[in-house]
Amino acid sequence: MVKGKQSKTFIVMAVLMLSLVFAGIANAAGIKTIKKSGMELYNLRQAAEMYGYSVKWNAKERSVTLAYKGKMEDMMMKDDMMKDDMMKDDMMMKDDMMKDDMMMESGKPAGEMIKLWIGSKKIVVDGMEANLNTAPTISQSSTYVSEALISQYMMPVKMMK
Repeated sequence: MVKGKQSKTFIVMAVLMLSLVFAGIANAAGIKTIKKSGMELYNLRQAAEMYGYSVKWNAKERSVTLAYKGKMEDMMMKDDMMKDDMMKDDMMMKDDMMKDDMMMESGKPAGEMIKLWIGSKKIVVDGMEANLNTAPTISQSSTYVSEALISQYMMPVKMMK
């Protein structure tokens, strides 16, 4: 029972760290944001290009297709540098249990092919349907999406080492 609780705590902390890392990277990279219904939404094209995706707009369907183009070595080096700084700050939070459960990047995103529709919470990631909490929207001729889409599907995957 305790092990399960520790695992859940670790997962929650990992998700929180990913959110903070993305927010820091987005601000440092100059990704445009807008506020909609109290949520911060990020410019999809800027985030996609930052993480190594090509972007294709389909006006007829009002959809965007993202295709992962390959390795993002420069971005991963920047991510690693930011994470090293954050890890130094977070050393106080780590205990013996977390030392055994360190995370590392695989270098590939969770989704290599992502399709989304404006105004719809439905997305297709590598042929599998998924749902977002917030539908993508268009503002000033650009598509904006929630941080969850970017951190869950576009950022390099975290795996146990």
